[in-house]
Amino acid sequence: MSEAAAWLLDLGGGLHAAVGEREMLHLLPDPPTLYRIPQSPPYCRQVLVWEGEVLPLMELARRIPVGEGARTEAQGLIAITAFQEHPGAAPRRGALLLSAAPVRIGVNDAQACALPEPRSVWRRLAIACFEHPARGPIPVLDLARLFLLPADRSDE
Repeated sequence: MSEAAAWLLDLGGGLHAAVGEREMLHLLPDPPTLYRIPQSPPYCRQVLVWEGEVLPLMELARRIPVGEGARTEAQGLIAITAFQEHPGAAPRRGALLLSAAPVRIGVNDAQACALPEPRSVWRRLAIACFEHPARGPIPVLDLARLFLLPADRSDE
């Protein structure tokens, strides 16, 4: 059974996800200047400039509905991520708002499991899911879908 490395992300409000080891480029502990984008979805209302490129800042704690009541928003750290739209495509970048520093973990095939609720949202945003011993099901984000596909109106 092969093991792969991943980054476990704390997205705020008890929400966790993972990205592949090579998809995490940089962590910005001090927030850069953020620019608001009018009439954008509540979970992606700001952009930042990193290494001369304008990147969308995704706040997944605002996009994934979990239970009743208000969710604690992620705050503090910004993760710069990279992805490819398709094999051979030039790398693209996006930013994720986190509540805590990512943790490097190992994942293997035996940990595969079903996506957590709300499955309809996670199906659009995740490529796989694994069972973490302490956190339960952890969706593995498909960053290309997350940053490039048009938003589903139910996500707003």
